Amino acid sequence: TQHPIIISAMDSSSSPPNLLTIILDITTFTWTHRSLARTAKDKALAAKNKSSAGPATLDDVITSVLALGVSFSCLNRDNVLVVIAASEEEVSVIYPRKGGDGNMEEVVMGGGGGGNTGGECGERVDLGLLNDYVRLGVAELVNRSAERAEKRASSSEGATSTQSTSQKKGAAIASALSLALCSINRFMVASHAGVSALANTSLLQRNDDEGILALMGGVSSASKQAQNAQKGILSPRALIIQASPDRTSDYNALMNCAFAANKSSVVIDGCFIPSGLTKNDAKASPYLQQLVDQTNGVYLSVPSGAAQVGGALSEVLMSVFLPPPSVRGEMNLPKLHNVDFRARCFETGESIDVAQICNQCLSIFKERPKEVCLTCGASVRKGKASSGSGTKKMKLK
Repeated sequence: TQHPIIISAMDSSSSPPNLLTIILDITTFTWTHRSLARTAKDKALAAKNKSSAGPATLDDVITSVLALGVSFSCLNRDNVLVVIAASEEEVSVIYPRKGGDGNMEEVVMGGGGGGNTGGECGERVDLGLLNDYVRLGVAELVNRSAERAEKRASSSEGATSTQSTSQKKGAAIASALSLALCSINRFMVASHAGVSALANTSLLQRNDDEGILALMGGVSSASKQAQNAQKGILSPRALIIQASPDRTSDYNALMNCAFAANKSSVVIDGCFIPSGLTKNDAKASPYLQQLVDQTNGVYLSVPSGAAQVGGALSEVLMSVFLPPPSVRGEMNLPKLHNVDFRARCFETGESIDVAQICNQCLSIFKERPKEVCLTCGASVRKGKASSGSGTKKMKLK
């Protein structure tokens, strides 16, 4: 006789398959700083016969992500997993990889190295390739990021180089989320016989104008997730694991991604891992909170200290982010009550009431940019300008 847990896992008709895209922040500056601080703290605690109290290192987070991926693959044999790594200046899909066993083409079209040939929704997650590809992909991106940092340090560009690096201190979350939405659409098209499953084509079959109006207005995430579940279509969601501060210049791009995800019923979850080293370190991500609130996802700021080490981080990720959206209504998961929607300067990240607004890209700044807009590069005219390139001073409500 087979074990009941194995039987339920093999019965793919009991629950719809899910498509989980994990975006992992691997910024070298953030994780190097935390690794050095963790080493110093562990030595001091070891002298007192005490265990580590964090913060989490990049290896701890990778181990927790792998544990989450393994658990996710056990929920349904047709579940599909994509992992995207984001550094300061580069994003890349690290699982599945291009070429080789378990490559992106095989996973998208079904069949391949996972042992499931001809599956409609992809293939079973290959646990061995998942571990190898994620660690290899992270190592490649970290090495390339370190090489770029060395080149900048050895160059003689001076203040210009310093200004550009200060604007890219955080991870390229906006670029990674855009790549994630493109990958999700690719999977949805492949699993829906070449037609985008994100579009509600039934609204076009009406004989009156109500169908067009309903299509323009969209449908709720819950109803579209239920329709996909009945048809056996992949239910897409994304999980952003962030450790670096928000990159203020990416706000417009992030909000565009949030609107696109909400329109396509892609749930975005957010997990922020604070360092807890100093009082000035970020304890939450306001931009990530807005993303989650816009797409009806789950947000969590992991507590500092022991909750980030010794396998505790894996427990936190699996307890909060493993359940699919279809069952979250029956669970007591963290809820966002106070989302910070205050306007923030795209240069300093400070909350502001009166700002200079670029009339090209609508970026807001506490102080008028001197020469060009730091977001779009539009030239700023000297003095007051009512039209053309430049900025206008407006009070933000």
